[in-house]
Amino acid sequence: MATPRIVVEDATGELCSTTADVVFGCRTGCTVVLDDPIAAGRHCAFAHDGAFRVRDLGSVTGTWLDGKKVEGTAEVKDGAAIVFGASRVLAKVEDRDGTPTLVLNLQRNGFWWRKSGKKVFDNDPDALVRSEVAFGRFPLLTLGNRLAMVVGAVLLVAATFVAAVMEPLADAGPLVPTHAFVTGDAKIDATHANLVRCRGLADAQGCNVCHVTGEGTPERKCLQCHADFAEPQSFRHPYVGDGKLGSSSGMQAGQEFCVLCHRDHVGNDWLKPASDTLVGKCDACHSDGKAQLDRDALLAKAPPQPLPTRQRAFAAWRFPHDQHVQKGIDCAVCHQLDPDVVANKQAGRPDDPARQDFAEAPYETCAACHVPGAPAAGLTAEQQTKWRAKDHQWNVAWHGTDGDGAGCRKCHTQSERGGRTVFGPEFPMVARATATPEQHAAERARYASPQRLHTAEFQAHANGKACTTCHLDGKVAAAEPSPRTFWHALHVTDGALQPKAGDGGKVSTDAKAGCLSCHGEVRGQKALTDATQAAYHWPATADAQAACKDCHREREGEPLALTARSTTIAAERRGTAIAFPHDVHVTSKAFGSSGSLADGCFACHEFQKPANGGEHTFVPRVKAGAANCTQCHQGHADVGGGECRQCHPVVADQASSFQIAANVPPGTSVFGKPAPDVGKRAWPGKNGFSHQSRGHVGPEITCATCHDPKALAAAKDLATVPVPDDATPACRECHLKKQFHWR
Repeated sequence: MATPRIVVEDATGELCSTTADVVFGCRTGCTVVLDDPIAAGRHCAFAHDGAFRVRDLGSVTGTWLDGKKVEGTAEVKDGAAIVFGASRVLAKVEDRDGTPTLVLNLQRNGFWWRKSGKKVFDNDPDALVRSEVAFGRFPLLTLGNRLAMVVGAVLLVAATFVAAVMEPLADAGPLVPTHAFVTGDAKIDATHANLVRCRGLADAQGCNVCHVTGEGTPERKCLQCHADFAEPQSFRHPYVGDGKLGSSSGMQAGQEFCVLCHRDHVGNDWLKPASDTLVGKCDACHSDGKAQLDRDALLAKAPPQPLPTRQRAFAAWRFPHDQHVQKGIDCAVCHQLDPDVVANKQAGRPDDPARQDFAEAPYETCAACHVPGAPAAGLTAEQQTKWRAKDHQWNVAWHGTDGDGAGCRKCHTQSERGGRTVFGPEFPMVARATATPEQHAAERARYASPQRLHTAEFQAHANGKACTTCHLDGKVAAAEPSPRTFWHALHVTDGALQPKAGDGGKVSTDAKAGCLSCHGEVRGQKALTDATQAAYHWPATADAQAACKDCHREREGEPLALTARSTTIAAERRGTAIAFPHDVHVTSKAFGSSGSLADGCFACHEFQKPANGGEHTFVPRVKAGAANCTQCHQGHADVGGGECRQCHPVVADQASSFQIAANVPPGTSVFGKPAPDVGKRAWPGKNGFSHQSRGHVGPEITCATCHDPKALAAAKDLATVPVPDDATPACRECHLKKQFHWR
């Protein structure tokens, strides 16, 4: 049988004759190019696949066969009329020399007529056509469209020369935190090799690291950095735990699968901002497009998958969890998000899967209920009264006690509270004077010394000349020694009084030129000197003057006698201050090296220049807030060197939960029995869960939403506190049926 043929004719004769498909449209490249104001660039096509058929190519105005719109393809029979745009085709099916032939008679602009001699449309339908393809149907819209074109042209020209115009126009919006972190300038720790690699890709490819021109964001771009998401059992992505990316109806497998749920350039809305429209619509991804999706059957195919676990130790293994839950104590009182974890999440930095979202409960939180008179830290007064532990009161007012209180007495005093003598937050006090920088400069230490011979100095000064060259009578008038004022600036090197950041510790600990080279006695100073009578004075003892002897001497081996001139402070300026124990701080390992004492003496002290004083008149001052010990000493961190047993000793005839928390050495006798090791329990090995994710935060989400209150109330210690996982009904109900499902 001969190959079927399609012939196109018009009033001028035959336009084409072919066995291939015939495409009508206004675009160059079509088989038949139309002069039609409302036809599409590629409007429709005729072909033979057992019968002659017509197919619309996605035009806006559609293709019509005998008055009915063509959906997909339709068979063209003898005598049919096909309309597209302003054109019409009359079809004949003939047998020409044994060849089935479809003859299409094209009537161009079949509905309109041209004005004679002008070859233009000029009637009411023509006006409608012009309004559809021009600037608007009515004058106001036309004016608005023209203004928009003018403004757009101005902005386009301005964008070429003005960055302030170009950048807002080209800005697609803020990236989600993780992508902003990788594509930005933030420093990435070399240990995060994958992030370093992704930063290199972003630097090399720019926007193309995610985008492909004309293709959007295909999954192959996402997998440049997230290839492990498609690995079987990676547990890093909820939908690809089987290693397959999957597909959606009408979408090529894998292509744009990621952006089905994820959208970027949305800032902190970082989870799945596009998936809100898919909540509960399982058929969006799981339907085959033929039969209605049976969701229950689908869910039944998703049994819980066991997660790999690790053994995690808990210092407070025997914490009586049930006793606190049964009192109705709010979870948020003890469980508060770790600020570092929150900061990491907001900055887009990678999370540590081995780290918990919540910080350890501080001592002050426990003391609010267990210590008489303790402040209601993190609680309201009503909550503190309601939850106060009646039978478990600790005989401490702040950190604790070490038996006879030897350690506590270094900083604290004892007081009567509730009929008992306890160590409270009060400190020993000492008489001290208050002074402005100007008063300090005027009253500071003075000393006097006898007349010096200055033999060596004079010899150098005279350069071999006799004294009588200047002193003609050969005499020097005798005078009483005048008091001299002590200034720090005359005794230290430049910059020592205002060290650069990080250099304060070096200046303090320098054995020859630092603070301790002259103030070495503070290593044994258990409290500040009582300065009622003489706040500023020269050291009176020989030992205290030892540092002065190296410089203040008349000749080798003979120190120059220095006489102190004390300053008396007016009574109205005498006050009290904490008897600060310098010895504890100066002899600390952290002094001048780390932590809050890294700057040494400059952690608490600074130098100021009095008004109208010269550069050498700097006076030492105590920094504002330096006397507030709680700025550095909070909770257990700085108590007893961090060693629990200094305050909670292990003895043979008594035991407490503190001993277990202190992780006493195995075999230590506790209440006649060997102390157990710190407990361990199974914990998710790759903990991708976050309490900060959008699905776990909201007014309708509470702790009880995921954590069964009855199970928590029954958990006597941390070994039995239930941790929700894939098998937890509450998690499966929410995640699977609301589309936020995983694995």
